[in-house]
Amino acid sequence: MKCGKTSLASQFDEALICSFEQGSNALNQVYIQPTKTWNEWKQILSQLTRKNELKEKFHTIVIDTVDQAWDACVTYVCSQNGVERLGDLPYGQGYDLAKKEFSSGIRDLTFAGYGLVFISHSMEKTYTDEKGDEYTKIVPALPNRPFEIVNKLVDIIAYIREIPIEENGEVVRKRYMFFRGNDRFLAGSRFHYMQDKAELSYEALVDAIYSAIDKEVANTGGTTTEDANPYTVQDFDSLMDEAKALWGMAIQKDKVKEVSTVLEKEFGRPIKFSEILPEQIEELKAVLLEIKNIV
Repeated sequence: MKCGKTSLASQFDEALICSFEQGSNALNQVYIQPTKTWNEWKQILSQLTRKNELKEKFHTIVIDTVDQAWDACVTYVCSQNGVERLGDLPYGQGYDLAKKEFSSGIRDLTFAGYGLVFISHSMEKTYTDEKGDEYTKIVPALPNRPFEIVNKLVDIIAYIREIPIEENGEVVRKRYMFFRGNDRFLAGSRFHYMQDKAELSYEALVDAIYSAIDKEVANTGGTTTEDANPYTVQDFDSLMDEAKALWGMAIQKDKVKEVSTVLEKEFGRPIKFSEILPEQIEELKAVLLEIKNIV
C-alpha cells in the first residue's frame, strides 16, 4: 500500500531522489535521478562527492528504495567476480565484498556533508520469544547485512501506517509516523525524548525532532548548535593518511599506473600525494573515491 514515504522524503532540504525503482513518477517539482544499476549509482556518487556545484544544489540524498539498491549492489559484486550468488564465493567473501561496496559510497556521501534518507518496504518476520512462542513483527524488507550498515547511520527509523481516528463524531483514517517500536513493528530514535508518533507530514517530523532536542537540553543541560559535527568532518591530515594506505594497496595490486592517471586527470598534471596542498582538499576527496574503486 502506498503510504507517502517518497512524498515525505521529497520535502527534505534540497533533496535529490535516487530512484532505484519506479515510485516517484507522480511527484512534481522534485529532482529525481533514475538509478537502474550499481554502475549508475557509482557514477552518481562520483558526481555528488566531487562537484561543488552539486553540493551547493543538493543537501539531502534520498535512496528509494534501499532494498533495491542492495539488490543492485549484489548483482554488481556477483558480476565482478563471475558468480551467480554471493554464497558462491568461498569463506563468506561474497558477503564481505558486498557489505564493503554498499557501505563505501554511503560513507562517502556522509563525509561530503549530505543528509541521507533511506526508504524501505516493510515485511512481516517471524520471531521466537524467551518462552519459545512465535510472533510476527513488521520490519524493513532490507536484509540483515545492509540493515546493520544503515542502522548505524540513521537517527530515526519511522514506521508509517494508517490508523483510525475519531474526528467530530466520525471515524477517519489518517497516516502517522511512529518513532517508537513495540512487539508489533520496528521503529526507533536516537533522541531520548522523541514522542511516540506524529501525523504524517514533513512539518510534524521537524517539530517532533526540535521538541525532542529542546527536552534533552532542558533535562540534561548544555546548548544546541548548528555547527558541523567535528567527528564527521574529515580534515586534510586524515585524508592524507587514507591516501597513504590506498597508495600502499595500489603498489601491492600493481595499480600504480591507474592511480597516477586518476591524480593527473583531477589535478591537470602529474602529481604526487605529497605535493597536494590543504586548499585542494575537495580534489583530494574526489581522487580518493576513484582510487578506492580501483584498488
